[in-house]
Amino acid sequence: MKALAIKIDDQQLQAIRERMDEANQQAHFVIFQSVEKETGKVLRLITDIESFRTIQEQHAADSEMTVIQDIVPITDALARWAVAENMAAQQADGETVLADLEYYTNEVLKENHQAVNPPEDAASK
Repeated sequence: MKALAIKIDDQQLQAIRERMDEANQQAHFVIFQSVEKETGKVLRLITDIESFRTIQEQHAADSEMTVIQDIVPITDALARWAVAENMAAQQADGETVLADLEYYTNEVLKENHQAVNPPEDAASK
């Protein structure tokens, strides 16, 4: 496994999963696909259904967004993704945190039999 900036032990992971299970009762997690209208660039992301609706509304002019998996199971990979996503939101410019977020997003995509996102540098070529 690659070296990651995020360090959590099994006990912390279990606590995160329990909180996510509770949150999942209010608004379940989904995997969605965003296609930029101008470039055709495809990106698959994870969020809760309410946030998806907000994002879809905010970016309607520049991206076509569709849910490709409704209801994502709460797993260790999803819990690690949530930690990475939270850390990225707090440290928007932290490259290692963003790399972790990209890594765990792809881990969740693989776990759910979805195509992974290409590396950022490959996508921009």
